[in-house]
Amino acid sequence: MQYHVAQNGTTFGPFDRAEVYRHLVAGELKPTDLGWHEGLAGWEPLVKLLPPPQAAPAFAPPGIFGAAPAPQAMAPLPQFSSGLAIVSLVCGILVFFTLGLAGLPAVVLGHLALSHIKKSAGTLKGRGMAIAGLILGYLGLALIVVSMTAVFASLSVPALSVIQQSTARVKTTRNARQLVFGLKQYAADHSGRYPATLDVLFDEKILTDPRLLEFPEPLNVRGQEWEYHGAELTDTSPGDAILLITKKPDAAKKKIVARNDGSVAVEGARE
Repeated sequence: MQYHVAQNGTTFGPFDRAEVYRHLVAGELKPTDLGWHEGLAGWEPLVKLLPPPQAAPAFAPPGIFGAAPAPQAMAPLPQFSSGLAIVSLVCGILVFFTLGLAGLPAVVLGHLALSHIKKSAGTLKGRGMAIAGLILGYLGLALIVVSMTAVFASLSVPALSVIQQSTARVKTTRNARQLVFGLKQYAADHSGRYPATLDVLFDEKILTDPRLLEFPEPLNVRGQEWEYHGAELTDTSPGDAILLITKKPDAAKKKIVARNDGSVAVEGARE
């Protein structure tokens, strides 16, 4: 079996096993120098490739364990471009045509290529391509993150608006029930008649929180207020008669309506 040896970036060989032992014994090679023979996937330290040499015989043939000539210098082994590095670079370029989807394979293949190049003892090249593929791959992954963030943000804005609108309706409906309760109390003390305005409820201390007349966002639009119809009604008027109604509809064209029977509901705005 023929061995190639790499020492300090220079390759030597091929040698047979006896020649490698001879150079090791002479100190011209170190056990930590790299070696390779046909069938190996990568370069390995000589100490792992070769078993310990047998003890030298009493009359060893000249040249096996004695002085040895310098290793045979030869041209470096041919270098080959790493296929993984090439594919990583190609995937990195495709990042701009696949909305970043080629970023993940570019990153994975780039790291694998760098690992193989490092272990090849100089027989593989393409480090620059692998690094370029990594950079473009990470750029593609960042593009995916930014795109997904933008999509989720665009989806969340309408959902948030619906939630805010629903919350505002609930609060406004609760305020309307408090106002109707105050109107009913006033009517009970004034022969069934309702007050001329809602302010009377607060002037006579029937209700004490004027914030009941306010509207939360997003119902608090310009010109928003309660339209009060109780001045021309009594508590014996038809139950479906409207006591209160919001003047401006919300974004969904809905209004809050309070009727004489005490009910409060969200209803579609009439054209």
